[in-house]
Amino acid sequence: MLPRVTTALARSTDVTGTLIVGGLLTLSTWIAFPIWLVATLAVPPVAVAGPLVLTPALVVRGYFVRILADAIENGNADGAASFVAWNDLYRDGVRSLLVSAVLLAPLAVLLATATVVTAVLRSASTDLRPITVAIEGALGPSAITAAAATAVGLLGVLTAVYLLAYAYVKPAALAGFAVSGRLRDGLHPSRIVRVAGSSRYAAAWVVAAATLVAGYALAGPLVLIVIGSVVVFAVRAIAHGVYGRGARDALSGAAVEPAGVTRVGTGDDARPFPEVAARGASAVAGGNDRSTQSLGDGGSRSRRAEASPAVQSGRTVPIRRRESPDRPDPRDEGEADDAGFEWVSADPLSGGKDKS
Repeated sequence: MLPRVTTALARSTDVTGTLIVGGLLTLSTWIAFPIWLVATLAVPPVAVAGPLVLTPALVVRGYFVRILADAIENGNADGAASFVAWNDLYRDGVRSLLVSAVLLAPLAVLLATATVVTAVLRSASTDLRPITVAIEGALGPSAITAAAATAVGLLGVLTAVYLLAYAYVKPAALAGFAVSGRLRDGLHPSRIVRVAGSSRYAAAWVVAAATLVAGYALAGPLVLIVIGSVVVFAVRAIAHGVYGRGARDALSGAAVEPAGVTRVGTGDDARPFPEVAARGASAVAGGNDRSTQSLGDGGSRSRRAEASPAVQSGRTVPIRRRESPDRPDPRDEGEADDAGFEWVSADPLSGGKDKS
């Protein structure tokens, strides 16, 4: 599982660009968010800049959702995703943040309640002498201190246990959201339990947790330079790929393929044949049309049909290939791998003859 996911970034078509963009977005989050938070505490109106300041973090979160979706669909067989369709990444990042916020809401309520109770007990208007005298008379003079220490310790244990459970459940919830792109699927209790309760997901979570710990330890000495943010981004991308592979069986194991769809490949690399056949055509089509991608478990994720990363970055341009009169259009023969287009380098110095 881990070796295949680890090489997903290396197998992507634009690994250098993906690492640079992801590392810079991660670094900008580390720099911009603390500055904005301090400025907001000093000057509250600065809070309105939150959506702009959080944009790098939200785009990265949306990218990890895309990694999850691809891992569930085909095990990242085509390599890691590219940073394209940033508006979709931003929206997925916002929804991912909402999933995390909902999962953390019970802990926030508990801590807020404990804070309010402590403030009330410490206020001058509350007379606790009758209670403290009774407790000290029954349990001894140090009973109040022992009770306070016990309460604080219990609260700390509950917080630690909840955060550990949150760290385990959150990827399962995000996997449910990544499958369909619907926020409610990421918060559906039965779906979360089904994923989190699977043995494959549990093993994947342990592998991902070990990967994150090792990666953060490696990136620690490099935090002061850009390479540290690149390492952190890469490690998080690998972890989300592992999460997706672990959740794949629980979310798509019982899926039924639509009529006429044949899966090619085996194991984690199996994927619908029409997706392979139509890749060239969809890369040329571009535009604002959206296609529905079936990801199993009755879910489908709407994705924008757009040009490939190579086209969007200007590395290649599609040129219609001339066909001889006696040769039928290759698309009529089912040769849809290049959709009748030949990809020519966009470098003006190459004379337009270098194919990619």
